[in-house]
Amino acid sequence: MKNRFDVLVDFVIESITGGVREVYVMLCDGSTYLITSLPSQRARAVARWLLSRQPFKTSLQAIIAKYRSVYYLHERGRDISEARLDGNGLYIFGDHDGLSREDEELLAKHAEWISLGSTPYMSWHAAAYLAYLLKRQV
Repeated sequence: MKNRFDVLVDFVIESITGGVREVYVMLCDGSTYLITSLPSQRARAVARWLLSRQPFKTSLQAIIAKYRSVYYLHERGRDISEARLDGNGLYIFGDHDGLSREDEELLAKHAEWISLGSTPYMSWHAAAYLAYLLKRQV
């Protein structure tokens, strides 16, 4: 997410506090962070902590290969109410620009595209809503 580190931090906080077991944050250069817990729920503390962590290099394809069910939240996806969601699946969120063409081609083959509707939402709102839906299924 270009120049929007605050949005990224909010997404991580909402995801982890919403009950997600792990969050992969993949930057445009391939630097990836795996987050399974937070030192705080305060955005500034999480931002400092995240910046102090050592990223690793991986690809979207390598992450996808670890999951049986993969979902890509996209405005052109199938309505989420019609999808059978897997609580152990991988859910991929992009920013307002979407993912690269190459990543979307990969996801066209390996992911179910789902949507919250035609209204665009901030990623942390979508993460909180998705966590709510997954908790209701249990």
